[in-house]
Amino acid sequence: MKKNQVTRDFKLADAVLKQKADELINLIDRDLTEFTDRGYNTDKRNELTNARNTVDSFPNDEQLEAIKINLTEQKDAARSALEKTMRSIFNMAENVFGLQSAKYKEFGNALISQQSDAEIVRVAKIMSLTAVKYLAQLADEGLTADKINTLISQRNTFDTAIDAQAQGISDRDVATEGRIEALNTLYQLLIKYAGIGQDIFYETNEAKYNDYLIYDTPSGLPELPPANPV
Repeated sequence: MKKNQVTRDFKLADAVLKQKADELINLIDRDLTEFTDRGYNTDKRNELTNARNTVDSFPNDEQLEAIKINLTEQKDAARSALEKTMRSIFNMAENVFGLQSAKYKEFGNALISQQSDAEIVRVAKIMSLTAVKYLAQLADEGLTADKINTLISQRNTFDTAIDAQAQGISDRDVATEGRIEALNTLYQLLIKYAGIGQDIFYETNEAKYNDYLIYDTPSGLPELPPANPV
């Protein structure tokens, strides 16, 4: 069964949630006597600070996306270099054998720009074996053992880059999911202790009561009422 996608349980911006957690820890330290009476202790403080620190240790969404983009750019650059070499060898084979010849077709499907990454790797492998086979006949067109080795090396580089990109996307998804789970845990603790703070100071200290108000809006502030239509 496919696992359900993890989603945020809150509307607060991630950075605001982290800031509110920092503020809450300081507020509880200030009002430690009252919170101790409600069962707050060192273990619970550690739970709260560890939840805050766990969120802080995860790379943010922008960093994770940048890593994925970088790996994709490396993969695309490797493909471009490989395609250039393959086109040259296709051209050499065309000049010697002709487009419709069986020997030309041995080099693989020449429509490489239309092929998937995996297909390009497969065709490049076929081409390297065929190029070795017809090296002597294509020598006058400029084919050399070094150029065949370059083709093989570029194919391997591209193949590795494909795997790295796939792993990078997987790592990003896992990290994103873990980060959201950590944020949800922190949010639940934030709401719990903010609620305790409100309960402690309800009708006894308005200023402190207001300190523990947490609004589940992106800014963490009360939403303004909509403007009256003209």
